[in-house]
Amino acid sequence: MQHTVKLTLQRETFWLLVLLSFGLLFVTRPSIHGNDGVQNYAYLRSLFFDGDLDFTNEYTFYFSRSAEWFDQKQIPHDPVTRRPINLYGVGNALLWAPWVLAFHGIGICLRSVGWELNLDGYSPLYERAVGYASATYASVGLLLVYLLLKKWVSRRSAFWTTLIIWLTTPLFFYMYLHPSMSHANSFFLSSLVCYLYWTQRDSYQKWASMGIAAGLLVLTRFQDGILLLPLAVVEARRGLRLLHRRFPTRYYQAMLLHTGVRWLLFGLCFCAMVSLQLYAWKYLHGSAFSGPRGYLSQGQVHLLDPRHFFQALFSPFHGLFHWHPLLLLSIAGFLLRSIPLPPRLYAALGFGAQAWVVGSWSIWWAGASFGQRMFISTFPHLALGLAAFVKQLERRAAWLIIVILIAGTAWNFGLAVQYATRLIPRQAPVSITTLARNNLIVMPRLLIYGLPNNQKSPNEEQK
Repeated sequence: MQHTVKLTLQRETFWLLVLLSFGLLFVTRPSIHGNDGVQNYAYLRSLFFDGDLDFTNEYTFYFSRSAEWFDQKQIPHDPVTRRPINLYGVGNALLWAPWVLAFHGIGICLRSVGWELNLDGYSPLYERAVGYASATYASVGLLLVYLLLKKWVSRRSAFWTTLIIWLTTPLFFYMYLHPSMSHANSFFLSSLVCYLYWTQRDSYQKWASMGIAAGLLVLTRFQDGILLLPLAVVEARRGLRLLHRRFPTRYYQAMLLHTGVRWLLFGLCFCAMVSLQLYAWKYLHGSAFSGPRGYLSQGQVHLLDPRHFFQALFSPFHGLFHWHPLLLLSIAGFLLRSIPLPPRLYAALGFGAQAWVVGSWSIWWAGASFGQRMFISTFPHLALGLAAFVKQLERRAAWLIIVILIAGTAWNFGLAVQYATRLIPRQAPVSITTLARNNLIVMPRLLIYGLPNNQKSPNEEQK
């Protein structure tokens, strides 16, 4: 019996690795484009090639290449330092750095044997480094989600849930078709924090690793700092439950000491990562604690008044559940007892907190977004609710899982085609009936005729 279980684990893990590896073939035309992509990459390019954080030449190059990425407007300069600002954090640059350095080294070797390569930081070589890095990080994130889920559900349920999160959501688009944005990386880091917290034994090494991952998560997308709230809530709940039990005084003293040390390690590692952003703000704005004022200047944030909460979820204007209604199954899963309460509480709080933050922002629709991209970092949380639902289906109607996966994948692929060929507007509401009708028309035509010659491919989507 033990031998059979081991083979099952190996088989399902093997097939997930095969599928994720095959998925990397979709990164056939990686690029660094759009306002977000350029600013995410500017940190790395400027430090590596210029030795500073003055983005003047980076912005000038990309603006001359495609001014429409920036709405025909130059990125402004900081009023104090007079240097070009950067709206985003350094997290993406840190994650991409090993890949860009490795590809640069490969480029040097190839050029030494006669290949003509441009090693200026702008050429397709570096675009490929960024594209493959983001897709690989997100693939690792999906593997971590699978390993996390099988702690509470069967390996089969974990496998199908991971495929649904991968193939039927906006994650697929931002893994392969727009990898220079931050969402593939934020999904990986969010998955890593969840995986470390719920699956690794309680040790100081675990909490130090969590501090590093959490710091990178915040530096990759500032608003993802709210995903640390459920961590604090679950830890507080766990501590209160322990205090209500009767243990010897020495046990309580040891527990308090252990808890204090692990949170201290978490905090120190977290602060060490965040200090990199403080240095960048010091250079760009003249003050380490100037904060992401450029990022916040894009709209108004009212954390005490999330007036757009339901719009961010259900609006025809990039509402999460409007574009990808299958994710509602995750919400249903939060209410099921297929999984213990603490992880369900953690997951539901993470998703709800992110919805609160997005709903409090005046530009909650996320610009020319494919679906509602600002929730991608909560997909590990939604995966947990979805796994609880899939676990119930596996017991009662396992065939429905395959139907959900196939229907969701076809729907998501159809949306990507509509978005890429501009059958639907990117910055306006679109009814779900229009999305469905276009899918019924677009998909057969796509299979027969392919993409129209006068339309842009999904890789050429512009922010």
